[in-house]
Amino acid sequence: MTTYIKDLIDLPERVHGGDFVLKLTEGVEHPEETLRHYVVTPELARNFDDALDFIKGAVQSNSSKAAYLHGSFGSGKSHFMAVLHLLLQQHPAAKAKEGLAETVTRHNAWLEASASCWCRTT
Repeated sequence: MTTYIKDLIDLPERVHGGDFVLKLTEGVEHPEETLRHYVVTPELARNFDDALDFIKGAVQSNSSKAAYLHGSFGSGKSHFMAVLHLLLQQHPAAKAKEGLAETVTRHNAWLEASASCWCRTT
């Protein structure tokens, strides 16, 4: 029996330009939905690790720092920032996301110590 890709994954009949766009505010307001289909590649895991190192440095030095997130339309910038925000909030589903275990373990101590002080939602 032949197995086709269409039998293994759910493919929509039609796809429109805005179907996969995530508004950052919606991403953090609906964490389970944001995380449900988010795939953490090894490169993304390194990017999260780098971002958390950067934030840790700013927190520990009590100084403002800026970073520039670059990517073309649809490359996942808003998704990345939503997941990063959820990690900073210590959201259980973000911490348990497949592919992020090593990064979460590495940063967990300072995140737990800092989260109640500087990462609040309104």
